Amino acid sequence: MTLDYGGDHDTRRSTTGFVFKLGAGVISWRSKRQATVLLSTIEAKYQAAAFAAQESTWLMQLMKDLRQPVGYKVILYCDNQSAICLVENPFFHARTKHVEIHYHFIREKVLQGEIGLEHIKMEHQIADLFTKGFSVKKLKSFYKKLGMVKTES
Repeated sequence: MTLDYGGDHDTRRSTTGFVFKLGAGVISWRSKRQATVLLSTIEAKYQAAAFAAQESTWLMQLMKDLRQPVGYKVILYCDNQSAICLVENPFFHARTKHVEIHYHFIREKVLQGEIGLEHIKMEHQIADLFTKGFSVKKLKSFYKKLGMVKTES
């Protein structure tokens, strides 16, 4: 999951993006402007993680409905260590009381073992493709990682 914090210069709303892959193929992706102006990048990443967790939960249920075994937790890659700590640490409340309650959904999924969060360096965050502008070289790299173009043998 990724974020363009305050990227809309008129409304100062952030854009959230994520991509889910199954094997080598992309099965779901989203790029959406967040509904509210958020006060920090941590809060914005936390909200993005919650959106990704909701999509993950839906996809896992779809797999179960298709009678596909789901014996593992889904890993969400986040490039913000503070947002990961916020999700994984249920006692980190003093500065996060303003975070809307429904975004704590991801915390619950992590505690239940259905979702895991791992840090990824910003330069390797493929979902940035949906929220930021890049050079042609970087775009081609992301396209290949998403399986959108043939890789040369």
